[in-house]
Amino acid sequence: MSDALAKLLDAVAGAMPRGEVEAVWAFPPVRREGREHGVAVVSRRIAGDRRRVYRARYVMALAGAGRGAVTVDLEPAAEGPPELVPSVIEGVRRRADEAGDAERVDLTAWLGSDDERAAVG
Repeated sequence: MSDALAKLLDAVAGAMPRGEVEAVWAFPPVRREGREHGVAVVSRRIAGDRRRVYRARYVMALAGAGRGAVTVDLEPAAEGPPELVPSVIEGVRRRADEAGDAERVDLTAWLGSDDERAAVG
């Protein structure tokens, strides 16, 4: 997992409980003008079989004094049953003119982070 994607997931954890995050799909990042730009789709369980789906965008500075700094924008994109998620991913790809397909991110270690922190603290 890239540093930028890890920081995006940290921002997600700040906005919602990790246990509610069902899945994250990340599009291939684009590097231009000394920055990495990335887009991901986050599926969150909210009640029963309902999902709230978010578009997450990040920009990470690759050079200069701000190197490594990441800004993240997380915004709700849709809400509905799990079957809605693939169409949201496709819609995000089209609207953002993303090149390539979104890949599901392995969240195993990230989801375990809360348990590890609780055991230590």
